Amino acid sequence: MSVAGTPLADGDGEQLARDYGQAARWAAEAGADVIEAHLGVAAAAVDHPSMVFEDQALSIHVVDQIRRAVGMRPVIAKLGATRSPRTLHDLATALARRVDGFVLVDGLLRRVVKPDGTPAFTGTGRELAGISGEAVWDHCRVQVQELLAWRKAGAWDRAILAVGGITTVERARETLSTGVNGTMICTAALVDPLLAARFRIGSAR
Repeated sequence: MSVAGTPLADGDGEQLARDYGQAARWAAEAGADVIEAHLGVAAAAVDHPSMVFEDQALSIHVVDQIRRAVGMRPVIAKLGATRSPRTLHDLATALARRVDGFVLVDGLLRRVVKPDGTPAFTGTGRELAGISGEAVWDHCRVQVQELLAWRKAGAWDRAILAVGGITTVERARETLSTGVNGTMICTAALVDPLLAARFRIGSAR
């Protein structure tokens, strides 16, 4: 089960981390086998917030709170697109001893506009949006490959689950061939509910 905390207008990192911990505790009590710490969400209740994963110290604090809440239950950290391979390495290394694996990439945060350049979505704080689906494939797989390279180099040994733009059976198979421990789909299942079934049928032949 994926969990995230809710930043409050008068809150801080401590408040957010406690909220993550509470959500994780509820997930564990509900019987979740694995807790996903969704770090690809807003870190503050402002118009243009940074994401939790972009703040390494906050990410560590959040995961520590979740660990205390769920004990030995497996915890994986879901990350967004980092700005550089070194940033990804440093974040993953800092979290590695606290988590059992990583999920990436949670889409791309971009400014969405109409052809005339005006915001596509009305309302304060909606200038930026999380972009997912077929178009993010190339960017997301590069991030996954970078994380795989760090693991292969011996930085740490944790599971890596790939997500982001995996919208076809072929992409799922290609992703698995890179050495990830699993692939995940989200947007693709909304458009093509039988994608996983076709993957399994093809793999059984």
